Amino acid sequence: MNYRELIRKKREEKGISQNQLAKLLGISQPYMNQIETGSRNPTLPLLMKICDILEIPMFGENTQNE
Repeated sequence: MNYRELIRKKREEKGISQNQLAKLLGISQPYMNQIETGSRNPTLPLLMKICDILEIPMFGENTQNE
């Protein structure tokens, strides 16, 4: 699963619309849609905010301490 699919999946699981997430992030809904469809890539700070809001681990769920 790529990051776009993961963002959409987690957003839908939490019952958050694209518009609601965009408002929380301080971006437009069309920009949020472009991130989810892959026509635009988020900046790292924006991606970090998305992960924080949607509770997505930045390095994947299978990260193990070595």
